[in-house]
Amino acid sequence: MRLSLSGYQRGVFFLFLMMAVSCLCDIIVKFMGQRLDAMEVIFFRFFFGLVTLLPFIISRGMRVFRTKQLGFNVVRGLLGALSFFLYTYSVIHIPLAEVVTILWTIPLFGLVLSVFFLAESVSLVRWIATLIGFLGLSFITMYDSESSISFRLLYIAPIASSFLFAVQDVMIKKIVDQEDRITMLLYFALVASLTTLAPTLFVWNTPTVFELTMLLLLGFNGNLMQYLIFKAFSSTDLSALAPYRYVEFLFSASFGFMFFAEIPGFNVLIGALVLVPSTLYLAYAENQKTAELQTIA
Repeated sequence: MRLSLSGYQRGVFFLFLMMAVSCLCDIIVKFMGQRLDAMEVIFFRFFFGLVTLLPFIISRGMRVFRTKQLGFNVVRGLLGALSFFLYTYSVIHIPLAEVVTILWTIPLFGLVLSVFFLAESVSLVRWIATLIGFLGLSFITMYDSESSISFRLLYIAPIASSFLFAVQDVMIKKIVDQEDRITMLLYFALVASLTTLAPTLFVWNTPTVFELTMLLLLGFNGNLMQYLIFKAFSSTDLSALAPYRYVEFLFSASFGFMFFAEIPGFNVLIGALVLVPSTLYLAYAENQKTAELQTIA
């Protein structure tokens, strides 16, 4: 039994919306990061994300706090705080197209995680595709535009955020149909806000009215992105959506050029050309595996 077309179309639609909102968030973060510290930016992202949830919290009452997955939600909030700090720091200090390209390694990390934590069997071909994908990552992180070779420590931040996002993707997919989405958003924003509050006080720089407005929009869009991810994941398989993630590179490269005069280097294009077929093959193999299991069932 294969995926229904309607579910697949809904998944793609919600994914495209999520990517558009994500690019808008990146632009806001990069502008805000010109004056505010990355930690302060993500604190307000989570805090205002919590504020924008108040109408839903009030309408549902105390039952919105009821969860059978408290430990899961706390851990996800902690991981979210760390991963979004690393991602925000990367967006501020690294060209947008490069950050987005590095995030393509999320399915590569996901495969490794599935082996060690879900005891999934992985074929030799998929392992080879994964290794080739990491080779593509090395082009981006070790080669500069002048072809000199040296690992740039700054790129540890987006690589680490990709790994942590992969962990969260596995966690979300596992319980997305078992937990209320507003409850998940609530605990995520609450735990992440409390986690980032103390560090923010050490780097505090009072935002202007305009900056607060942009940060409020960032918080709202952060919740919207998660909601769209939940909808996409519950509509179709994660592997079926993977090929469309590459459209975000075009968005980010275009916006990076228009707003920040960023032009992707040759090393980024080479890395992207290696990463794309590798992650596409992994998505295809995972989709085939899922279809076979559904046929047997």
